[in-house]
Amino acid sequence: MPNLSHPPTSPEVIQLLQRVIRLRSHFKVVLPENMATLKKRIHESNLSGKAAGINDAGLFYNVGNVFSHHQGPITMGDLSRELGVPLSTATRTMDWLVNNGYAERLPDPNDRRIVLVGLTRAGEETYHAISRFMLDRVEQAMSQLSPAERETFVSLLNKVLNAFEEADSIAVSNSVS
Repeated sequence: MPNLSHPPTSPEVIQLLQRVIRLRSHFKVVLPENMATLKKRIHESNLSGKAAGINDAGLFYNVGNVFSHHQGPITMGDLSRELGVPLSTATRTMDWLVNNGYAERLPDPNDRRIVLVGLTRAGEETYHAISRFMLDRVEQAMSQLSPAERETFVSLLNKVLNAFEEADSIAVSNSVS
C-alpha cells in the first residue's frame, strides 16, 4: 500500500491549497467566441491524435507572445529557443497551427533553405483576444488590492514562480545526468 503522508506543511498553506481547489470552478468563465472555437479545435484534434504539442490556449498564447516580440516571421529555431521547447515540439505545434489556419510557413527571401514561420491574421486576432481576455481576468482579480498590496503580491508570486522554475531546472538537469 502506498504511503500517502506528505512532508510537514503549515496549516496556512494547507488551507490556501484547499481554498484554491474548492474555488477552481470560479476561475472558469465563458470564453470569447474565438477562444471557444480554438479550445474546441484543440480538443477535437487531441481526440483524433492530431494535436501533438498543442494542449491549451496557454500554449497558443505563449506562441503568440513570441511572435508579438518580432517585426516579422521567425525561424523554427528561434521559436523553439524562445518557447524553451525542443525543435520537434515547436515543429509539431507549428504544424497544428498551420493546418488550422493560425500560422503560415514562408520562404526566407535571403536563403531558400530557411523556412520562416509567422501567425496569420486569424492567428494574430486569436492571440490578441486570448491576451486581452487573460489580462482582463488578472486585472479584475488584482483590482481588489491596494497599490502596496499589489506590489507585495507580485513580488511574492514571482518568488514562488522562481522556486517552481528552479525546481524544474534541477529536475531536467538530473534527468539528463
